[in-house]
Amino acid sequence: MVTRDPLVVFALLVLWKGYCLGESLFIQEEAVDYGENITLPCFFATDGSSGDGKGTHDDDDVWSSHEGAVWVREGREDEQVSRMSVHQDGSLSLTNVDRDDSGVYRCEIKDEIRIRIKLEVRVPPPALSNVTIVPSTVLALLLWEVTDTGGYPISHFSARYRLKEPTLLSDHQSEEKSLLDYTWHWVVPEQIKPSVREIDVYQLRPNSSYLFEIWASNHLGAGEITQLETHTQNNEAEIELARHLLEGAETFDTRVWVAAVAVVMGTLVMLALGTCYLLYKECHIPNINLDEHEIMELVPNIILNPGFDDDGVVEGHYERDENCNNRRAMHINNISTAQPYRI
Repeated sequence: MVTRDPLVVFALLVLWKGYCLGESLFIQEEAVDYGENITLPCFFATDGSSGDGKGTHDDDDVWSSHEGAVWVREGREDEQVSRMSVHQDGSLSLTNVDRDDSGVYRCEIKDEIRIRIKLEVRVPPPALSNVTIVPSTVLALLLWEVTDTGGYPISHFSARYRLKEPTLLSDHQSEEKSLLDYTWHWVVPEQIKPSVREIDVYQLRPNSSYLFEIWASNHLGAGEITQLETHTQNNEAEIELARHLLEGAETFDTRVWVAAVAVVMGTLVMLALGTCYLLYKECHIPNINLDEHEIMELVPNIILNPGFDDDGVVEGHYERDENCNNRRAMHINNISTAQPYRI
C-alpha cells in the first residue's frame, strides 16, 4: 500500500537525506596528548563527485588555505589563529593543544563538507566530584567520585591534610601554635588504588580545623586538586577510646604482620607434610602379624609341653595324650629332664 499523505512523504525524504548525508560524512576520531601537536588531513573527493553537505559558518571558528580548503570548528566562537594554521594541501595543524581544543572540526571546499573529525585532547584528570568529609573526634572519612579520567585510566589517587592556621591569635593561642605542626601529612597509603572511593584518616586532633586536598593522577601526571575544610568533634569518651585503639597506628610496620603470617603458614605446611608422610608409611608397610589360628595352636604346645621337640628321634611308641605328645623326653640342661605328661 503506497501512502499519498504529503507530510509522510516529506518526513521520509528528510530521513533518507539525513541517512545518506550521515553515511557520506561520518565522523573520524583523533586523539592527542596535552601539549603536543597534531595535523588533521582534509581528504578531497577522488570520484569526481562533491559532498552533499553544505557548510555554514555561523558561530564557528574558520581557517582557510590558498587552495580553497576551509576548516570550521563547530560550536566555537573564539578564534585561536596563533596556534592553528591551514597548509597548502588543506590539512589543519594545531600546536601545543590543550583541553579546550577538543571538539568537532570539519573541512569544506567551496562550501561542501569533505570530512568531519572529532578531536579528543587527553589531559591530566580534572577535579574529582562530590568530595565530602565526615569528621569524628580523632579521625575522618574522606569520600569522592570520578566523572572524568582525562582520556587515560586513573593510576592512583593522592590525599593530604594539615591543621588550619588560625587568623587571629591570642597570647595563649600563639604559644600553642609554636608547638603544633602545620605541615602537610600524607594520607596512608600515599598512592590510593584507583578502585577506592573512600578512605579513613587517623590521628587527628579533637576540636580542630583541618584542610584536606585530594586529586587523581593518570599517565600524564597529577590532576586538578580539590581542597576542603572540616572541623573535628570534641567527645571525651571517643577521645579516650581512640587513644588506646590508635596508639602506634602510624608507626606500625606491616612487615611484622607479613613475617608472622609467613611463620604460621610455614608451620602448618610442615605439619601437613608430616601427616601425609605418616599416612603414606602406614599404608605401605607390610602386615607381619601371624594368623590368629596359628597363634592359638602353638601356645599350648610351648607353655604346657616345654619338652616338645620336633627334631628328636622317636624311641619307642608312646600313646598320644590330649595334647598329641608322642615324643621322647628332652634334656633342657645337664641336671634336669622334661618329661611329657598328661594334663
